[in-house]
Amino acid sequence: MTRADERFLVVTEHGRVLVVVRGDKRALDADLLDVRRGDDPEAAGVAIETPLRAFAAKMIDLLVARGTDALPLSPAMRGLMVKEKAAEDLRRIERSARALAADAPPPGTA
Repeated sequence: MTRADERFLVVTEHGRVLVVVRGDKRALDADLLDVRRGDDPEAAGVAIETPLRAFAAKMIDLLVARGTDALPLSPAMRGLMVKEKAAEDLRRIERSARALAADAPPPGTA
């Protein structure tokens, strides 16, 4: 089942980024997230900014909502897998924010 994309403004050490949780992907898909510059036009409708550390709990909720119950694992193992995937996605957001900040033009130019 395809659901609508979800958008979040996440504040990292390297600046704000727009995190798009793709509606056509499942919880454990490697490309579940699309990380974009914080000034992306699609960020205009996102009113709340969330620090990266606080976004960790939201990542777990997002993964669980995308159907991890179907995994043929014990509840304890499934929980560990979800936490590891959330941690991996948070590291990916931070790496992407760093790369986007490095490519950003200096303020007042462009």
